[in-house]
Amino acid sequence: MKTQFIKDFIRNLVILAILGIVLFVLFPDIMRQVFELYSALLGPIAILVVVVAALPQKKRKRQR
Repeated sequence: MKTQFIKDFIRNLVILAILGIVLFVLFPDIMRQVFELYSALLGPIAILVVVVAALPQKKRKRQR
């Protein structure tokens, strides 16, 4: 069951990659604008996620 999920996930990822390559070949200017927009929107969020994930986690001890 788990392997079927992984196979389907990889298949969908390959399909999306091929679709992205085809669109980039056919419409390079439009796709360049789309990638710039995604990087402008998601870049700061990705940096924030990386910084928060790198912060040390405080382990609190329970005192009884």
